[in-house]
Amino acid sequence: MRIQVKDFMSSPVTTATEESSVQEIRTLMKENGIHAIPIISYSEDSAQVEMIIRGIVTATDINKEVHDNTTVKDIMTYTSVHVVHIDSSAQSAAKMMLRHKVHHIIAMHEGKIKGMISSLDFVKLVAEYSLE
Repeated sequence: MRIQVKDFMSSPVTTATEESSVQEIRTLMKENGIHAIPIISYSEDSAQVEMIIRGIVTATDINKEVHDNTTVKDIMTYTSVHVVHIDSSAQSAAKMMLRHKVHHIIAMHEGKIKGMISSLDFVKLVAEYSLE
């Protein structure tokens, strides 16, 4: 049985913009019971609007000593944002997370964020299947 990302990803995904404050992100995380939020913007090309992933903010980022009015742009991670297609295997997603030493990856389909996978999602996945 081949388990795909779409079979166990968390969805829907809460997103925010670079202008969001740390306090707004803390509130979103608490209200939605999540630990990471992709930071996005939209292209200004009038022919076609395209979503752009600018970074990711995690609970670790917002729990550092920063003022509540600090913007996400000042604390988000720009470089360790990893994406996977929703039809990719769970194994390839796990390998990506291990290789890059990240706890969250974004699941995409047709240029749109469809879900996220966290380390906890893999724990839940293993808990559903017998290891015997």
